[in-house]
Amino acid sequence: MAEQKFISELFLENNQFILVGLTGRTGSGCTTTANILESKEVCFPELNSLNNFYDGLDIRRYSIVRKFAEEHWENFYSIKVSDLISIYLLLLPTSKLDNFIHFCGINVTKKASTYLVKNGVLSKSLLKTKYINVIKQLLDHNAEIDFTDQKIQRSFIRILQLVRKFTRDLKQELNNLESGLYVSVYQSAGKSIRRIGKVDADYKIKDFIPSSVFHLPETINRVIKFIRKVKNGRAYIVIDAIRNPYEAKFFKDRYAAFHLVSINAPDEHRTRYLQKLHKFSAEQIKKIDDEESGKGESEYKHLTNPNVKKCIEISDIHLFNPKNEYDNNNVLKAQIAWYIALMQHPGLITPTSMERVMQVAYTVKLNSGCISRQVGAVVTDDDNSIKSVGWNDVAKGQIPCAMRSIDGLINDFQTETYSHYERNNENFRTKAGEFYERFKPVIQELNSFKGRNISYCFKDIHNSIDNKSNQVHTRALHAEENAFLQLVKYGGTGIVGGKLYTTASPCELCAKKAYQLGISEVIFIDPYPGITQDHIINIGTMSPKLVQFRGAIGKAYHRLYEQVIPIKDELDYMLK
Repeated sequence: MAEQKFISELFLENNQFILVGLTGRTGSGCTTTANILESKEVCFPELNSLNNFYDGLDIRRYSIVRKFAEEHWENFYSIKVSDLISIYLLLLPTSKLDNFIHFCGINVTKKASTYLVKNGVLSKSLLKTKYINVIKQLLDHNAEIDFTDQKIQRSFIRILQLVRKFTRDLKQELNNLESGLYVSVYQSAGKSIRRIGKVDADYKIKDFIPSSVFHLPETINRVIKFIRKVKNGRAYIVIDAIRNPYEAKFFKDRYAAFHLVSINAPDEHRTRYLQKLHKFSAEQIKKIDDEESGKGESEYKHLTNPNVKKCIEISDIHLFNPKNEYDNNNVLKAQIAWYIALMQHPGLITPTSMERVMQVAYTVKLNSGCISRQVGAVVTDDDNSIKSVGWNDVAKGQIPCAMRSIDGLINDFQTETYSHYERNNENFRTKAGEFYERFKPVIQELNSFKGRNISYCFKDIHNSIDNKSNQVHTRALHAEENAFLQLVKYGGTGIVGGKLYTTASPCELCAKKAYQLGISEVIFIDPYPGITQDHIINIGTMSPKLVQFRGAIGKAYHRLYEQVIPIKDELDYMLK
């Protein structure tokens, strides 16, 4: 019995508390995933229901995790970010709510609040005296909430139930006012909260309050603490859905048990789903995608705007969600069984070959000296045997951008570090000097910048001279390109029929090179491949297949697949 207790305690942390944050583009399946996790009973699919989604040893791996997941399943409590944004909206005076809805719409002609009251959406039941204090305390992060108080617990649970219904009704009625208005209202509300800590139609012209970036995740965190208190510490919680990378970082920094999970659906499936079920036009879908990829215009857009593209990039686990059959979630359920079982019991199975190779690409990307984005790539044969690796960086013998500095460019004139063009072109040096002058007071005033190497991007400065966005002037080779060149540089076997793994997605130039080399599959993480698929890949008779990566990556790879103790020892202790 003592040995069994010892084993139980070793795995106790995993079994006691799991926190999952979902991210993904609108229509990819975050809400579907949250609903599955919320279910008290889940029937995980048999292998014959997965249309050969798993093959080889992955068939045995799935059989093991499926059995474990069914035996140890506990439903998650779902915190929907949209529900919490609803609370911010509910606390607005009617006139301000009207202004905000009209600000978000294009052709909203009716008075929004009158319409919503008439249709029973703006019910005041949430704002009754017994609820209002708890609601205000939730958003006031300086207020202490006594979650041990039974009355507050009952009120809190009732509030969350009422808000869930309110969000559902509001979504329908906003879209009745104008197609797609719900998405616009909640996206803008999120940006407003991150900028000024509340919802306001004039948020774009108000001064940015830096602490507001974490206002929404801190509200979510207060709900998490409440749930853990009510559940006596044992709780499985899913956040649906995280749209901003700084919000993801907030939870990564606070909870060892946190996993950011991206849900990725093929473009054509997701588009068809949004058009058929939500009646979105192609223009509306493009607008949503632009907003979610961080392209929205704002002075502090990298902090306040949604950036699902970046969230997917930093995700711990990537799930593939084919949506070609609307009610068929078997593939998604199978992956949920896989990773929830590993969260509960790390090391239950070994990684897939796809995970193993992508983990190498993920690791080698850290060698990159690019100051914009680090990318890793691996070339394998058709059996996933690694033949070369690469990362985006300057040619061997040159100094990486991260190791050069703007003050060195202006003052040092080192011939091995800075090019003849950088040292002598008058227009370039004028632009570089302007960048340097802007940074000097920042370096002097902020302690966090003291002693820092202030790097600069040659391409950005060069492009600013003639106001063009030209990718030709980058100093670095792409990761995929570098991996290809290693095969030539050091020799090796042919890779016709082999695979290319990349932590991003291949640009048109690298896709053409993969095509020419006879690569059969390009496995990528970033689901924003531009025109690569439509223009380069889907043509000809020997085109590579683009495959969305699925699996655990980075720290999660080790956290999920590294055994707490060797399986043999675990079984021995249990038998004793």
